[in-house]
Amino acid sequence: MIYSASITTPANTVLTNLKRTIINVTKGLVYKVEFYFPAGSAGLMGVAVFDGLYQVWPSTVGEFFKTDDETISFDDLFLKDAAPFTLQCYTYNLDTVYPHLVSVRVGLVSDDAFMARFLPNKSRAFFEKLRTGMLAERAERAIAQHEQSEGTLLAQLIRDRGLTE
Repeated sequence: MIYSASITTPANTVLTNLKRTIINVTKGLVYKVEFYFPAGSAGLMGVAVFDGLYQVWPSTVGEFFKTDDETISFDDLFLKDAAPFTLQCYTYNLDTVYPHLVSVRVGLVSDDAFMARFLPNKSRAFFEKLRTGMLAERAERAIAQHEQSEGTLLAQLIRDRGLTE
């Protein structure tokens, strides 16, 4: 399945007042992610995607993807296996006149047979071991991200607004 959101962010949406857009997804493995920025934003608009308080893309805490007339596209292996089955997109737009758009697309498979497509010739036991390892790595990264984000503007905003889902 490919989930998408076209997010138009009004002018003057500053980093202290981010726009939040929810993408409803299913349980499964994210294999592809794309961010399309049409011409015109001149790098004044940014987007970051979270799973709860965990910053998924870009992986660098407090950073946003921002560009102009470009698609950022990459393969990934991100396991979304815990409720709520949503991803949160936070956007800003520092343009003082025009709203700007970013299209977010997330490719996700939810069936073991389809997941096997990305790692052929592997057994179910391998997938269980991989899942356990991915979850442990994610927990370690979440702790590191939390420590890195302490005191940042984004962390304060998320805490102040109670945006924890």
